[in-house]
Amino acid sequence: MQRAGLNIRKASDAQHLEAIALAYATYIRISASPLQATIMAELEILSGRKRSRTTHDLHLIVERFVSYGGETAAERLAARKLISRDVRAIQHLGSAKVLPSKVQALAASPGEGLHAWARQRAVAKRVSLSPPNAIATARQAKAEAQQRALIHEVTITTRRPNGTHKARQRFKITGVLSSEIAGLRRRLKGLEGRSARNA
Repeated sequence: MQRAGLNIRKASDAQHLEAIALAYATYIRISASPLQATIMAELEILSGRKRSRTTHDLHLIVERFVSYGGETAAERLAARKLISRDVRAIQHLGSAKVLPSKVQALAASPGEGLHAWARQRAVAKRVSLSPPNAIATARQAKAEAQQRALIHEVTITTRRPNGTHKARQRFKITGVLSSEIAGLRRRLKGLEGRSARNA
C-alpha cells in the first residue's frame, strides 16, 4: 500500500509539473499575442474574482491548468500559497530562459523543482529591490560596530629631560574605530614629546 501511495504521489507530482509547463507555454504565447489584453480580461471573468494590484497574468493562467481545490478557509489559504509558489517558479524559469519543453527534465535534476525555482525567484527579487551597494554598506556597518565594541588601551608616558619616567597614565577607550585610535596615538606621541621638552 505504501508503494502504491508513493507511485500515485509521483504521478500526481509529474502531472502537476506537466500542467505548470503547459501554463508557462500558454503564458509565453499570450504575452506575444496582440490580443493579450482581451484574453486576460476573459480569463479574469472566468476566474470569478476581481483582479488585484498584485495579481499577475500568471495567476489567472495557472489556475486554468491546475486544480488547487479550496473548500474551507484553510484549504483556500493553502491553495493561494501554492498558486503563488507556482507563479514564482514560472517567473524564474522565464528569467533563466528555460523552454517550457525542458521544464520536466530540469525538475528531475538534483536541487531543482517548483520549490527551488520559487525560492530562487524570491531571492532574485529581494536583491533587485535592494540598493546596488546595500550588501557592502551592511558589511561595513557590521565591521564598524564590531570595532566600536572593542576596548582600546592607551598609555601616556611623560619623561624627564634625562629620559627617566616622570609619570605614566593608562586609559581605556571604547566606541571608536581603529583608524581613529591610530590618529589619537599619533597626537598623544606629539604631546609626550612636547611635555618632555617642557619638563
